[in-house]
Amino acid sequence: MRIGIIGLGHVGSTVAYTLCLQGLADELVLLDKNKMKVQAEYLELSDTIHNLPNEVVLIKDDDAALKTADVIVFCAGDITVLENATDRLAELRVTSKIVEDVAPKIVQSGFSGVLISVTNPCDVIALYLAELTGFDKRKIIGSGTLIDTNRLMYRSGRDDVLVIGEHGESQVALDVPDVIEKLAAKTGWEIYAAKQHTAFGIASSVARIISVLEQDTGELLPISSYDESVGCYYSTLAKLSLDQGVVERVIPSLSSNERKRLQASIQTIKGNYDRI
Repeated sequence: MRIGIIGLGHVGSTVAYTLCLQGLADELVLLDKNKMKVQAEYLELSDTIHNLPNEVVLIKDDDAALKTADVIVFCAGDITVLENATDRLAELRVTSKIVEDVAPKIVQSGFSGVLISVTNPCDVIALYLAELTGFDKRKIIGSGTLIDTNRLMYRSGRDDVLVIGEHGESQVALDVPDVIEKLAAKTGWEIYAAKQHTAFGIASSVARIISVLEQDTGELLPISSYDESVGCYYSTLAKLSLDQGVVERVIPSLSSNERKRLQASIQTIKGNYDRI
């Protein structure tokens, strides 16, 4: 399994570390416009893998190595833009420009695997990557509301809960009290307020997505995928495989209110995309 990571900030570097610890990558391709950061992560991961039972080959600063990658994790961004913001959309002005720079390089590399968009706003960036690369939209997914569902599980003390729609303020938590939904939705901001970033939760979520892709178990995950009927990405349950990307999308049974909220969330995503 060769996995490329584009963007080695807090999230990208933690994804790389997590994949090494879990033995999910045989080879890691490390890419970032900051070459000093690439070198630093390369050296520290080199220190790490000597203590692991599994061997990982590290490749740095080589776009061409993406040609034979099974998965690319797109994490490029600039978290500092959130310092005076109250919405993930604040990142769009920066991250959309990054996509415009990086997407042609991904295409030029000859990559044909599954592309996982983590960069925020997640659903919008997934669609922008799909449009600028021209890749099969089934093979471009977003990390979506898997992390939001994990947060809801913790806040509610239940493992049968689910978040769908936008990975953002309009997300829709199913079958939980409003107070719990709001508490879970604010978790990322609570972490950010103290650390000025979040990384552990999303890195482990990405690792889980990659594990499900590789093992092709049929497990359904709440990730962002393309809905042809509305022309955008949003999260619902999806069955994944490494060969096909999204094999099947499954929308759970929704109440009338939940359906309305989901439609509003989809419109929010589409409206945000139109701002690019």
